[in-house]
Amino acid sequence: MKPSRISLIYLFCIIVFFELSLMAYLIANHRMVLGHDGFEWFVDQWYFVNGKVSYHEVPLWTPFVTHGQVTSYTYNRLGMFSNILMLFSGWIKHINFLPLYYLGLFFDKFILLTGTWLLARRYFKNPLTVFFVASTVMASTITLTQITHTILLIYCLPLTLYLLHRFFDSWKWKWLFATVFLMSIVSINIYYFISLFPLAVFLYFLVVFFITPVKNFKMRGADIVWIIGMVFVLALMAQIFILEHDPLLSIHSPNRPADGHIPLDIFLMYGGGIGLFKWWELFLGISQGWDNTVYLGLLAVPLIFIGIASKNKNKYPFLIGAAFFLLFSLATPVTVLAYYFWPLMTYFRHIGLVTPLIKFYLCFLAGFGFEELFDIDKSKQAKEVLYKSLFSAVLLYLNGLFLCQLVINANLGTFFLDHLSSSMKINLSEGTIDLLYYTARLSMLGALIFLARPFINFSKYASSYTLILIFFHLIVIYGYAYEQMQERSFLLKPKEYALMGFQKFPFVHHRQNDEGAFPRAQLVRLMGGAVYDESYNFTFSDMVRTKYRSDISLIPYDQLSHLFNDPGSPVFLKLVGSSEDKVQFFSHAYPLKNVVDVIQNKDFSGDMLFYSSIGQSRPKGDQLKGLDLSQDQRLNIPYKVLSFSPNQIVIDVDQVAQPGTWMEYCDTWHSHWKAEVNGRPQKVFLGNVAYKAIALQKGKNIVRFYFESNFLTAVYYYFMIGSFIWMGLLILLLMTFPV
Repeated sequence: MKPSRISLIYLFCIIVFFELSLMAYLIANHRMVLGHDGFEWFVDQWYFVNGKVSYHEVPLWTPFVTHGQVTSYTYNRLGMFSNILMLFSGWIKHINFLPLYYLGLFFDKFILLTGTWLLARRYFKNPLTVFFVASTVMASTITLTQITHTILLIYCLPLTLYLLHRFFDSWKWKWLFATVFLMSIVSINIYYFISLFPLAVFLYFLVVFFITPVKNFKMRGADIVWIIGMVFVLALMAQIFILEHDPLLSIHSPNRPADGHIPLDIFLMYGGGIGLFKWWELFLGISQGWDNTVYLGLLAVPLIFIGIASKNKNKYPFLIGAAFFLLFSLATPVTVLAYYFWPLMTYFRHIGLVTPLIKFYLCFLAGFGFEELFDIDKSKQAKEVLYKSLFSAVLLYLNGLFLCQLVINANLGTFFLDHLSSSMKINLSEGTIDLLYYTARLSMLGALIFLARPFINFSKYASSYTLILIFFHLIVIYGYAYEQMQERSFLLKPKEYALMGFQKFPFVHHRQNDEGAFPRAQLVRLMGGAVYDESYNFTFSDMVRTKYRSDISLIPYDQLSHLFNDPGSPVFLKLVGSSEDKVQFFSHAYPLKNVVDVIQNKDFSGDMLFYSSIGQSRPKGDQLKGLDLSQDQRLNIPYKVLSFSPNQIVIDVDQVAQPGTWMEYCDTWHSHWKAEVNGRPQKVFLGNVAYKAIALQKGKNIVRFYFESNFLTAVYYYFMIGSFIWMGLLILLLMTFPV
């Protein structure tokens, strides 16, 4: 019987309810992400939204990271919801950001749910199968400590596949336009998967093309290649226009060469998580990795095998996809072939962390297995049902016995926990033992549910039996999701929770070697896993050298920092604004084509200003001849910071008595920084290798430095407005077509 629209809506809303309940738990209990990449994403989103709320401008610059840095590299960590928040920043000024961040995670998962639901509706007639697949995908997507390698890898994949299916079915260009528009909006998020995502789409439709009769497929193979190529090019937009257009960016991520291309040996091994052992997690129900998880719920495991063995040819896009990316993740010849022959694959790494993509395919395979056993129209053959049910029951029963053995045999249990290719090591403690016993009991109960299938009058009790099975699956999979949220978050104290609110950024007069005991810095110290230098945007710490992982900086800062091996060098501390103020004044300034030569001179005291300008002519060799580099040309001139924001600083400099006085602001130089002195434009020079230097006038000076990039601003607003439009399109998709 064809399901009614109302029943489909109810089932869809049940998943939405569970997902909202998980987010409500985090929000109501003031729980903070435990760290790793999840905290990095929180900080970056908070920084952008806080800047827009506090200053009514999109932050194009961050003064707290590596002595000043353009924000184009970190903007990719804004989800659609955060982009929308910046459009309506005036409405959220008095709202704590932590609940908004979790609502953003929910919105990203809602995109995943919508796409998964619509795609599953194409493959499964039984609404309960659609519900089973969608709920498994959603509950198994654990995002708190990792965003990039969990949800971003897959969150728009099913929706992209669905939209392209609609285009191929109808040849109506509105579907292609929707796909292109979606890809242009999410390209900023999936730029890291700029090679992997198009490969997944291409491989999927390549298989669809071969299993679909030509008379039912209105496009030629060449058309598929053309369409996938367009999607590929659009995904490339983020990499080209957001990152590569800035020649001053210096990317120094670990094991990534300057040109961005990953050598084959690093490509095959970087990031760990390579091997089959981690897939034992499907049976154990214990997830230890910071980056991603494997568990899909106990019922899904036997159903995956049944789905693989089914005769339904529609399984092949998912079966081949799962097999291909599993081999890809194991550093096999498939990985090497992809490295050499698929465009831009040499930019990718973390092959072991494509697990969420494989999990997505496995969920659909489990859906095919679900219909083999529990759909009335597909499960009438008693003998096949008996064999499949017995297989499922025996598999889960043996798994329950195995889990009990892990607890009884401490050596065996320790071995498995130590070899799950994980970063969050869990000992065979009392809590772990309780969890293994709990999973064992669930496994035994699941075995009984499968065992009952061939012995009941399914035509009479199909609805009751299937609802019991679905209810059991929801308890298992969402219980797991709840447990993971507990493990990957911690409770904030009231004062700590208040720090998540919006406030203006303070101006830091001196760079620090130690963050000290500031509450924000203490909070960051609680984080587990990797901690990144963007954390300084949250702690307001302007450090001499970063103590956290840093993947990017600007070339002028790199050049200066590499000149001093000793971070405690008195000259270095003067130059960077640590022992001296970050706003520095000098009685003279000397133009040089290569300031590095002077900085490296052993006689240089750090108390003089040398500047350069792109395109200036080289001074004559005797211009600095006889100049005493040890002299102190610093001036003590009072000043006041009138206003400070990420994109500008306005400084009131008291009466300048000496003509020829220069001011240096120890914030990294960039070509988009401009200056005004008393309202008149003033050229910004590159001072002492890395910073901004300008000439002052005699008398009173109101100095304004401001970062201006119409291109970057336009791109950011495109993503903001596009995200808002896509929110409406998602609702329209669900309203116009049966969910």
